[in-house]
Amino acid sequence: MKITIGAVCVFLVQGALANKCPQPPSPPPYSVVPSVAPTSVSSSSLPYVTSSAPTLVTSTEQYLSSPPGYTSVKDPYSTRPMPSDFGSSSETVPTVPPTFYTSVKDPFSTLPMSSDFTYSSTAPTPTPAPPIKGLKLTQKQLNLAIPVRAASDSCASVGTPAECVTNDKALAAINSALVKYGITKRGEAVAVIALMAYESGNWQYNTNHFPGRPGQGTRAMLMFNFVESYAKALHPEEAAKALAGGITDESMNSVRALVLNDNDSFGSGFWYLVTNAAAYHNTGKLRDGNLEDFKDYVLTGVGAGWDSDRQTIWETVNSAINA
Repeated sequence: MKITIGAVCVFLVQGALANKCPQPPSPPPYSVVPSVAPTSVSSSSLPYVTSSAPTLVTSTEQYLSSPPGYTSVKDPYSTRPMPSDFGSSSETVPTVPPTFYTSVKDPFSTLPMSSDFTYSSTAPTPTPAPPIKGLKLTQKQLNLAIPVRAASDSCASVGTPAECVTNDKALAAINSALVKYGITKRGEAVAVIALMAYESGNWQYNTNHFPGRPGQGTRAMLMFNFVESYAKALHPEEAAKALAGGITDESMNSVRALVLNDNDSFGSGFWYLVTNAAAYHNTGKLRDGNLEDFKDYVLTGVGAGWDSDRQTIWETVNSAINA
């Protein structure tokens, strides 16, 4: 037995009567979708839809205005500004873009904020380099090293009293040069002092007398090419003026005169060591108390001759200037 209520067929009797209920039509083996011509849609009905070709943005004004063919729609969930937020395109565009973000310190972050730094337009003052320490001789040491000039009247009987100096004047100049040129090795100090004592006749000569070469002088008895370099390093303007008319005997003597004062003259031997014989400065080639090192310096570093007088003077100076 079957009762039909609306479109529902209720089977009360099983069996043959059950097949009497109407069955839904079987679907076709495939669906046929009718061909429908596309319907044109107005660009004004859809945001950011256009049928026109895109336009290249070439100016700030174009960027701030809506592109041609587009309708700007504000996304309620977006934090980005709309072009309309900047005002009309006829307004003056600010030269500095507006700031859209505010820096907020993350309480859990260890990274510094820009506000944590202090900026100054004044350049920091560089820390000066520590002064170079040098050896320092005593009057007793120098008198033992150059005993012929220990007495205050020891220059009175020499043939060139105007050029001769005693140890009391030489001491200050030598100690100044030791500091100025950073001489910290005893072997270097002994070598230079012994060299100058030999070349100057124990502080008797300040210029060359034998054979009397123009421009040669100082306690180290530097040849003029070194005198010129030394004078230009210490007195560049005066040296240039003296040589303005060319190199002559007179101009060479004028340049030499610039470095004949006590400080420059006694400093010449140390200047030569650090600038022209640098291979012997702070390299261990002038070892403490080593006569062979001194001999090598004289022959190779300076290019001078060797004789027994040089050895005698070095031994006296080396013994006097003890560690």
